[in-house]
Formats: sequence, C-alpha cells, structure tokens
Amino acid sequence: MNRLGPLVLALLGGGLTLAAQEQATKPSLADVPPALAQTLRHAHAEAEQLAATSTDASDRGAAWGNLGMLYHAQRLRHLAQGAYDRAVAEAGDPRWHYLRAIVQAERGDIASSIADLRIVIAAQPANVPARYRLGVALLLTGDIDGAAEELREAARRAPESALMLVALADVATARRDFAAARTLLESAWQLEPEAGQIAYKLAMTHRALGDAEAAASWLARRPSNSLAPTIDDPLLLEVAKMSRSARFYEVAADWALARGDRAAALAALRSAVAVAPDDVAVGLRLASLLGTAGERDQAIAETRRLLARDADSAQAWYLLAWLLRESAATADAASAATAAARSLKLAENAKTRALAAALAMRARRFGDAAAHYRVLVHSHPDDAVQHYWLGIASLGAGDCDGRKALIQALRLRKDWGEAHLVLARADAVCGNAAAARERAQALRRAKDDVDTRLTLAFAELGLGRTEQAQQLASAELPHSDAVLLLDAVAAPPAMLPPFAADSGWWLPPAVR
Repeated sequence: MNRLGPLVLALLGGGLTLAAQEQATKPSLADVPPALAQTLRHAHAEAEQLAATSTDASDRGAAWGNLGMLYHAQRLRHLAQGAYDRAVAEAGDPRWHYLRAIVQAERGDIASSIADLRIVIAAQPANVPARYRLGVALLLTGDIDGAAEELREAARRAPESALMLVALADVATARRDFAAARTLLESAWQLEPEAGQIAYKLAMTHRALGDAEAAASWLARRPSNSLAPTIDDPLLLEVAKMSRSARFYEVAADWALARGDRAAALAALRSAVAVAPDDVAVGLRLASLLGTAGERDQAIAETRRLLARDADSAQAWYLLAWLLRESAATADAASAATAAARSLKLAENAKTRALAAALAMRARRFGDAAAHYRVLVHSHPDDAVQHYWLGIASLGAGDCDGRKALIQALRLRKDWGEAHLVLARADAVCGNAAAARERAQALRRAKDDVDTRLTLAFAELGLGRTEQAQQLASAELPHSDAVLLLDAVAAPPAMLPPFAADSGWWLPPAVR
C-alpha cells in the first residue's frame, strides 16, 4: 500500500496524474492528421524492412527504437511502447530501456518503469536522468528510503541541479520533515527562480509548517507558470525534437530519402521550413536537395532568403556559390566568386576553397586559383588532386614552376594518365621538349586519341620540328588546340600555353 498521506501527495504535486492523463481508449494513427499518419506508416514500413533484412541486432534495435521515438514524440504512447518493446527484444540497448521506462511511467505502469530504469542504471551508473526518474518512481510507490538513495546519488552527480533538490525536498516532505524540505526548496529557488513549481511547493511547505503569512508571500512571488526545474536529458530531448516541428519533418525527409522518394523528402523539408522559417540549417537542407533535384532557381531563391536572415552563415554562402557555379551568365559567375569568398572569410574550409579555386579557373584568374591551390596543397600535402590543379593554374598564369606541382602529383599517383599528359605539355612549352616527346610517345602508345596526338605535336614544336608539328596539328583541325599550335608556328608567342583558352582541361570537375 502507498504510505504517502493526502497532505504529502498534495505537497509533492506534479507527475502523480500521469496514468489519469492516458486516454481510456488507445489512440491510433486514425487520430492524427492524414499527412502525419502517412509519414508514420512509411516510417513503420521502413522499420519492418530493415528489421527483416539486417543481420546486425543493434541495427534492428535502432530501427524499432527510432520508430518508437517518432511515436513517442506524437504522444502515441501505446505505439511507442510497442516499438520500444521490439527494440529491447532485438538489442538490450540502455537507450530503449530508458525510453520505454518513460512511456511506461506516462501510462501509469510504474512497476515496469522501475524495472527498466534499474537495467539502465546497472549498465550506466552515471546516468543522472535515469537515477532521478527511478527515485521519483520509487517515491510514487511509497518506497521512500529507496527513492532517497537514488535521488541523493543523482544530486551528488549533479550538485547544481535545482530539479534534484526539489526531488529531495519531495522525499523530505514524504517523511513529513517540512523544515528540511523548505531548506532544499529555498536552495533550488536560488538556482532556478523562474520555475513556478518551486515557489508553489515552498508555499505549500510553509503552510504545512503553519506559517500562513510565508505561504501567502511565496504564492505572491510565484512566477506566472507551473514549470518544474529543468533536467538535462539529451535522449528525451531527441524525442522532443521529433514532434511535429521542423525536426519531425527532417526525420520524415530522412525516411523518404532512404526509400528513394525524393519528392516526398522535398515535401517534408518544405513543411519543415514552413514550421521554422528562421532555422538556417533546415533551410539549407531544403535548398541543397532542391539543387540536386534540378530545381536550381528555387534552390537559389531559398538560399538567398536564408542569407537575408543570417548573412554570417558560411554554409549558406558556400551553397550559393555551388548553385551558381555552372551558370553561363557573367553576373552569376561574379556572384558565385563573391559568395565563395564570403564563405571563406567566415570559416576556412577545404571544400569551399576548392570551389573558389575552381571558379577562379573558370574565370581564367589563374593567379588567384594558384593561390587557393597553394593553401590546399599546404593543408593536404598528400592529395595528388590539389598538386595537379596547382600545376595547371600555375601554367595558366605563365609560371613554369607548375611543372613541380605536376611532378609531385605523379609521385603520389604514378599511373594518373591526365597528369602525365599535362606534364608532357608543360615540359614542351617550358624548355624540356625531349622529355616531353618521350612522355607523349608513351601516352600515344597507351591511348591514341586527339589529346595524345596533339601532345606529341606540342613536343615536336618544342624541339623546333615545326614541319612535324604542323602535320600533326593540321590532321586534328578544327580542334582548338590544333589551331593554337598552328598559330604558334606562324607567330611564336613568348610562352605557348599548354591548352587553348576554351579547352576543358582548364576546368576542374566542379565547374565543367
């Protein structure tokens, strides 16, 4: 029998009517809006499929546990408990025991909740939320000593928690030690004076002590809320984020993408943005998916909307540059370069710098591109790609030291055919034509195509064999590199570039 008297129950307040709050009839998906019900049905189907196909018990448990969190967030407690039951059956992860314990308590099954919480604490002795909830549950059953033991340990591990002090005050109240309860509640009030529940409990405690004047004073000081002190409970916070908020729709988008339904994912993210229009992270997810779905104009519009709200978002500036990177419009090209520069100013990032370098290459600002690639080479010395593009950018700027970067790229990737071809042309135009001819002949033997034949023509021209160079180049007309070579024969430039101005060889993959 519960040993707590009516006065003590009134003083404890809060958390004692959970069972009464559970509806007499179990809710179902028929009780939620159609769009939400459809999302939850998809989520259930995904969990069923993963559980049926995965060979990893923890993955199967996570499938059901995550589904339980979705149900839990919608207050579909009986469905949540069913999912948590399956999660626990698949893998006894403390997460699923803990969340099931909360649902069980919310449904009034305190004994089952206590059993799950003991399992959690056995596995995670430092889990303060679990100890707190176990202490509260034990107090509800009348086990005052057991509750005191758990709550004292929780308070020891979280000494600055007003909630733990309030819970210990509830224990003191259950023992009818109202003076001790008053002291604990006053300490809790110092920590969280915005929690209306503390002031109310202090008023009731003073009333129990026979001090009506102090009770009235505390009721007058009570904030206009009935909030309990806060609890640091990351796992339950994850559940809360899955309510019908932006976070819920993000999860719905994840489920949709997992099953390959991009349209549904876009719809979910649009709903997320409608719920939280100022959440830049959510908006960026929508804009990014719009971009990959071919809805470039909408993606750009969404990104610009986000930047109007937060001009200091490095990610948003990067995304704008990425979305504009392939536009042929001069204004878009300038905007992309500006956006990449703004992003880099806000946060150094290799991906952003590589995009800024690629945009500079496309605009034929080879000196700027080389400067970016030097930074990337410094931070990623073992990345052959960065050395390769530093070499090409340097050559574009008329700097034959680009050969050194190409040589380093080939040290890192010896069989990189494209790098061999660029190095052959670099040698041809930078005074090492004999090596260029040898490399070009080897490339042509490996793959006889227009690029390798014209590379041999560059080498022949570098050796002063103009007739052979003319023959090779003329055979490839109207290729722009062939035109470049023939023009160079007629009027030798100060330095022959390795590719024609319109050649795709100047363009990194991001801007092709």
